[in-house]
Amino acid sequence: MLIRLVGDVVYESIASAYAGGGVYYTPLGFRPVGLRFQAKVYPETGLYNIVDEVGFIVLNLTKNPLHYLLSSFKKEFKPNLAFTKARCVDAPRLAGVEAYVETIVADVRELSGLKTVELEPVCVDTGTLLTPYSRADAVLIEMIVYATKIRAFKSKGDEVSAGYYANLFNEARCILERVAGSKSYRGMADFLSEEVSRWIEG
Repeated sequence: MLIRLVGDVVYESIASAYAGGGVYYTPLGFRPVGLRFQAKVYPETGLYNIVDEVGFIVLNLTKNPLHYLLSSFKKEFKPNLAFTKARCVDAPRLAGVEAYVETIVADVRELSGLKTVELEPVCVDTGTLLTPYSRADAVLIEMIVYATKIRAFKSKGDEVSAGYYANLFNEARCILERVAGSKSYRGMADFLSEEVSRWIEG
């Protein structure tokens, strides 16, 4: 099975690598550029501090919002996600996702406070799980992305940017209310809303 990726479109993933004697994982957006993938890594992320030392990264492709929530809020949830060894590179794979792209970290450039990472794909595998498209999944993942941006901008004292993403977060929450009645989805949304309210008011 082939994975359809369109050039200059940002795709979301859970990036995983070995670092500090263990497994490191975090949400990471990337875009195809030529025969490589390009990702912007911000200093607020743990990946910023280790990407220069990591030789390999697996891009775990998943539509499951829970993967993004647990990867973004490790301190709050202390997740116990399962990982297996990658097939072609020395890196871990996240179990239970739709597909895996195993990559070599080909280049890291620092400019204007962020790092641009060039990833060279060497192995592509599909998982055993197929998830149909759902607006609930998509909008909940957007809420997680917005929440992490609000947290980052508030920590830097950038109230304008935090407010901008807070408005987007609230709009996404309204959409979720219309397309998801699931208790688990509502629970994730409630957690995010409480965290965002705490950051905005703090």
